[in-house]
Formats: sequence, C-alpha cells, structure tokens
Amino acid sequence: MTNILLVDDQTIVLQGIAKLLEVSGKVNICAMLDSGEACLEYLGSNPPPDIILLDIHMPGMKGLDVLKNINKTYDVPVIFLTTFDDEYLCQQAAELGAKGLLKKSIGLEELLLSVMKVAAGGHLFPTITSKNINHITPQEELIAHSLVQGKTNKEIAETHHLSPGTVRNYASNLFGKLGVRNRSEAVVKLKERGFF
Repeated sequence: MTNILLVDDQTIVLQGIAKLLEVSGKVNICAMLDSGEACLEYLGSNPPPDIILLDIHMPGMKGLDVLKNINKTYDVPVIFLTTFDDEYLCQQAAELGAKGLLKKSIGLEELLLSVMKVAAGGHLFPTITSKNINHITPQEELIAHSLVQGKTNKEIAETHHLSPGTVRNYASNLFGKLGVRNRSEAVVKLKERGFF
C-alpha cells in the first residue's frame, strides 16, 4: 500500500483525488492538508509518506517553496498538481527535484499509473537519454546542457578542453537526433523535453 499525503487549498479537489486513489485499493491517504505550511508541520511530526501530491498554486507558501523546504530535510518524492498547462512552471518543478506535474483534471487510470511509477522510483518528466532519443552520446549530452545554458561554441570548447571544430561536430550530430536545424531550435526542443 502506497501512503500518499495530499496538499491542496481546494477541499473539493482534495476529496475528489482522494476518492479516485482510494477506489484503487493500492493507495492509503495518510492526510489531506490545505496549505504548504500545514504540509511542513505534518512532516515534522509524522512518519514521512511515500509520495506527496502537492498543489503548485496555493495562498501563503507556494508549492515550489514547499518543495524547497521538503528537500532540505526529507527524501520524499513530490508530484505537483496544477489546473493549468504551464511549461515554465514544469521546468522549475523539474529543476527543483519534483517527480512530475499532473493536471487536476487527470483520470483515475493515468493518476494511479503516475503515482505507482513514482512510488517505484521513476519520474514523470520527459528527459532525453541514450535510451529514448536515438542513442545520444555523453559528449552530445554535454553539448545539450551547455546549449541550454546559453554557452557559445567557443565557451563550450574552452570549458571542456575541446576544439571548436569538435564542438561543432557534436552539436551537428545532436541537431540531427533532435530533428532541428540550428542552436535556437535545439534549445527549444531540449526545454520541451525537460532537458535542462
């Protein structure tokens, strides 16, 4: 049984998600809380849950700030809940170590699959790895990170002790695997895939 802590300032959302999860018989809702502050207080005086489902937009302490505080003390996977599609928030959540971001309108099957995947040690954010983007090499992955950071070919070459020509070759190979024509398109595609 997977123990879930639900945190959302909307009671109807809490109750709806709790009912969906409990119907499965695979999940135990250990508490339903209405604020980030209450979440941190709960964690300070109770055994940690297996997963926290946390609203990203709440009055008072915002979800991202709650996650920062959780990360300082606890090793508990966090999945954010949101009403809106927001790519920037998704990127921020992933950068801070969240395991995923789900729409509140999600159906039972997808919600349960998502929770079980994270409970098993997985995450829900798309990333590019050697397994899922045409066998990207470690060198190309290095270039990918550098491109997203806004580094020029010259800066990449100097930082990683490569020749500018080698950097261009790696970048060209990466562009081909991403299906893009240039640096700016590559950065957009990498960010879309949660690679930053």
